[in-house]
Order: sequence, then C-alpha cells, then structure tokens
Amino acid sequence: MAAEPFESELAAIFKGCDADVRSALERARLRAETLQSEDMSRLAFTLTETIDHAVAPAIDQAVAAYDEALHRPMVSNPQWEAAIQEHVAETVALGVAQALSLDKLAHPWKPLLKEEGPKLRARLSARADEGFMHVRVHSAPRRRRRAAQREWTLRISLLVIGLLLGAMLRVLI
Repeated sequence: MAAEPFESELAAIFKGCDADVRSALERARLRAETLQSEDMSRLAFTLTETIDHAVAPAIDQAVAAYDEALHRPMVSNPQWEAAIQEHVAETVALGVAQALSLDKLAHPWKPLLKEEGPKLRARLSARADEGFMHVRVHSAPRRRRRAAQREWTLRISLLVIGLLLGAMLRVLI
C-alpha cells in the first residue's frame, strides 16, 4: 500500500472517530445531567474517559491499517507512525475542545479537563506506541517467515524443473 492510500484511510478512520467522540460526549453530558454529577472531578473524569473510549478503537484501526500497509520485508515506517501520532493528538485536542464547549458557563470542572488533556494525549499515544511495537515484534517475523517459505518453495520448484529438463534432454540425446 502506497503512502497516499494509507494516509487517506487514516484520515477516514480519524474523521469517523471525531463523529464518535462528538456523539459520545453528548451522551456523557446527558448522562451527567441525569445523574446530576456536576462536581468537578467526577464530570471531568467522565468526559476524559469518554474521549479515551471513543478514540481507542480508532487507534486500534489505525495501527491495523499501518500493519497492513507495510510492504514486505519493511518492519516500520517512521513517517506513518508520526502521522498516526499527529492524528491522535489532533483528535484528543478536538475532543477536549468539544467537551469544553458542551456548556458555555464557567464550571469548575473545565480547568481540570484542560489539565487532563495532555495526560490523555500521552496515554493514547502510548497505546499507539504499544501497537507499533506489537507490529514490529509480531508481524515482521511472520512476514519474513512467509517470504522465506515462498523463497524455498521457489528454489525447490526450480530444482525439480531443472532435474526434469535434464532428464528429458538426456533421453533425447
């Protein structure tokens, strides 16, 4: 998979994630209003966890697309990893901004949510890094093993064809 299709697939994944974050935040706001959980820490925690749970599947999809996009025998692509990290950071920033814009009033939980944004970004970036490590450790050896099997199959096939051609030429001569 070339860079352009991968990047367009990545953009589609995180565009869908933005919509998921928006709807999840709205559900969390309604749930918080229903539960009357307007205390600072609980609402900030609820919104942070909502963003976390909405972005995590997109990270998993992006890492799976990254694994699929790597060409054999390439083990990693730092530019694509950086692109995924950038999308994660943008999505978290957008999610925090959406959470802050849920209510125009100056609530005491808003500064807590602003402080939690970088921690959330770091936690989700670490999740992406774990996915990259999994791709490097587990997918690369599997690719090399398959390539080696194909290579040995080709060599044995060529040997058998050579022996058959040699036997046929010997009979004709």
